[in-house]
Amino acid sequence: MTDLIQINHQQIEEALIPYLKQHLSLEVHATLASTNLYLKQQTPLVPWQAVIATQQTGGRGQHGHVFDSPFGGLYLSVAVPFEKSKPVNAFRYTAAAGVAVAETIQATLQQKVRLKWVNDVYDHQRKIAGILTEGVLDTEGTLAGIVVGVGLNFASTIATQRIGNLSQAVNQFCATYLNRLAAGLAQADEAIVAHYCNWSAIIGQRLQNGLVITQLLADGTLILSDGSQVAVGQKIDFKEELI
Repeated sequence: MTDLIQINHQQIEEALIPYLKQHLSLEVHATLASTNLYLKQQTPLVPWQAVIATQQTGGRGQHGHVFDSPFGGLYLSVAVPFEKSKPVNAFRYTAAAGVAVAETIQATLQQKVRLKWVNDVYDHQRKIAGILTEGVLDTEGTLAGIVVGVGLNFASTIATQRIGNLSQAVNQFCATYLNRLAAGLAQADEAIVAHYCNWSAIIGQRLQNGLVITQLLADGTLILSDGSQVAVGQKIDFKEELI
């Protein structure tokens, strides 16, 4: 399956919406240590810089965990726009990317997947994609950019043939994902969270301690049935599998 991954720069650009055709700059590499790290090292980092690789030698996930990134996958990172005058809501970007991935898989394969809080995409019981949002600081410690990366391993992580077929439509997938990410980020935080909830099975789920998740706030915080909160980064144990 790995030899089917053929990234075509021109095909992707031709399928972009007019706004991205004007603003997006795209690089394609066979191998990088990390697509997120590659963008974070660009100076200056400007919105809608994007990089794609089919292998990462130092892929990272949430909390610095290793993200398995063998050859034959799709690893795509984008520097996204943000308003410097407003506090940054990192969940906004993770949620928008998750929705964009889910919508793209459905549009490409007519297959519905689920988002698992906070940054994973699942097909039934198997994780098929991970999302990593990172800030980039300047020399004065001020936020200079935000990078959102998504990784899909067509070769091994994605077990089902229908999802594996994305490897044969990888250029369409990239363009559709970028288009939907741009559309999603144009929305307000509340709208992004509402779309995220439509793709997530988390609302109404029961935890092992008996509490139920009743709400997802715009910053990714979960509200439980007793009024307590679970912030992004905290671990929770579900009574049953979400997917």
